[in-house]
Amino acid sequence: MRLVILVLVLSVSVVAQQQAGRAGGAPAAPPKNLKVLAADADIPFAMQMFGQALGVQCIYCHVEGDFASDANLKKDIARKMIGIVRQIDGSFPSSTGLFPAGYHEVDCTTCHRGSVKPETKPPQEFYNRAEALGAPPPRVTPGVNLKVLPPDTQVHGGGVMHEFRDSLNVDCSFCHGAGRPFEAEANPRKDIARNMILLVRQINANFPGTGVFPNGTQVVTCYTCHRGNPHPETMSNKGYDPPKPK
Repeated sequence: MRLVILVLVLSVSVVAQQQAGRAGGAPAAPPKNLKVLAADADIPFAMQMFGQALGVQCIYCHVEGDFASDANLKKDIARKMIGIVRQIDGSFPSSTGLFPAGYHEVDCTTCHRGSVKPETKPPQEFYNRAEALGAPPPRVTPGVNLKVLPPDTQVHGGGVMHEFRDSLNVDCSFCHGAGRPFEAEANPRKDIARNMILLVRQINANFPGTGVFPNGTQVVTCYTCHRGNPHPETMSNKGYDPPKPK
């Protein structure tokens, strides 16, 4: 099943009327047919965020000329994506408010980055310090002290740890500890990583045909959110280019 995530668009009444109201014309008509967004939500802001996150226009999820209509099936997909974002946000105490209101560690931008289909595979390999200095890649070894990964998981030499490294652009010591055995529990990021594995599985469970991460087909992976950064991008920390000179 191809993922068409996160336009997250819920129905507004006629946008032209809203714009006229803001420009000093007739008062904006209240939103109609809201099912997961609050009636007092900042609908124009939310729609702008959804469109920017996916790189689409309003009619990607709406029916042109009748934004309150449910005839476009992508609108219900968008509603489900709002539910998923809220579910994910519940994993982070730093998130506040009911999405899209408040501050959130993840939002539509986190997975989509301007595309309707999120990416799942890093485009290039991340070389750790030892490899960059000419050392051979880590040899293939069986997992030790595995708590959420299957017991037969290949962890090095091209295994799942390699995927984690590529997704976050970090060295092994980011979650383990320089000079300590990999099975040591001294680094608290290891438990954070385990929680992230469970979160990826929880998200994938919303989509038929996915395997239990890291095995089988995956709709989202570590790379989907991280894209080479330990802290995933959201609307609140997204970088923007300066405006072009006029």
